[in-house]
Amino acid sequence: MPYSDEQVEEMEVFYRESLDRADAMTTQLFVRAYRHQDTREVIVHGFYRRLDTLRHCIERVFEELPPQEEKPERGTLMDVTVMVQAFYINVLGAIDNLARIWVREANVTLANGDPLPDRFIGFTARNRAVRDSLPAPMKAYLTGTRNTAWFDYLENYRHALAHRIPLYVPPKQVNEAEAEEARQLEEEVCRAYREDRIGDVPGLRSRQISLGRFEPMIMHSYGEGARPVRFHVQMLTDYSTVIEFAEHVLAEVDDLPR
Repeated sequence: MPYSDEQVEEMEVFYRESLDRADAMTTQLFVRAYRHQDTREVIVHGFYRRLDTLRHCIERVFEELPPQEEKPERGTLMDVTVMVQAFYINVLGAIDNLARIWVREANVTLANGDPLPDRFIGFTARNRAVRDSLPAPMKAYLTGTRNTAWFDYLENYRHALAHRIPLYVPPKQVNEAEAEEARQLEEEVCRAYREDRIGDVPGLRSRQISLGRFEPMIMHSYGEGARPVRFHVQMLTDYSTVIEFAEHVLAEVDDLPR
C-alpha cells in the first residue's frame, strides 16, 4: 500500500538531514589539499557530479510520483523508471569514485608497482587489492553485515540494469487469486479472437486492468528471484549510504601520512 502520513514525514526529515550531511561532507572534500591533481578531478567532475545527479533523481521522482499516489499514469511511470535507472547507475559509480580517490591518495598499486587496472578499483568484495589496502576500521565498516547486504542488493540491481533485465516500475501488484483471474481472462481474450467475438475483448481487457493495485516498487526480472524494492525509501537510504561512505573515506584519507 502507499505510505502513511507519518512515513512520508519521516522520509522528509531523513532527506533533509542527508542533505545537511552532504553539504558538510562536500565542503570538506573541496577545501582540503590532495597529493595528486587528478584526485580533485575525480572529486569535482566525478563524485560530486554523481551526488548532484542522485539528488536530482530523488527530487524528480518524489515530484512526479509522490509516495502516496495510488493511480499513476503510464507516462509518469515511464518518467520515474528513467530516473530510477539513472539513479542506480550513479550510486555504484559514486562508490567507485570514492574508491578511486582512496587508491590515488594512498598510492595503491599492483604488487609490481604498476597502477591498478580500472576493473580492480572499487569497494565491493571482488576488489581485493583495494580492500586489502584499507585501514582496519574501514575494512570492518565495509565487511559489516549491513554493508555486505547493501552491496549484494546494489550490484544485483545495477548488473541487471546494465547487462540483463532493466529496472521498471510495475503498474500493478496482484495477489495469487488476482493473478489466476488475470490468466483466465487472458485465455478468454484469446478465445474471443479465435471465435471472432472481437467485441468482447475491450470488456475482458478492462476487467484485467482493474485487477490489483499500484505499489511504489521497482523490479527487474521476476524469473531471477529478485525481490521488489520500495523505491522512495530505498533511494533515500542509498543516497544516505553514499554520503556515509564518503565520510568514512574522507576520514581515512585525512589520516594518511603527509
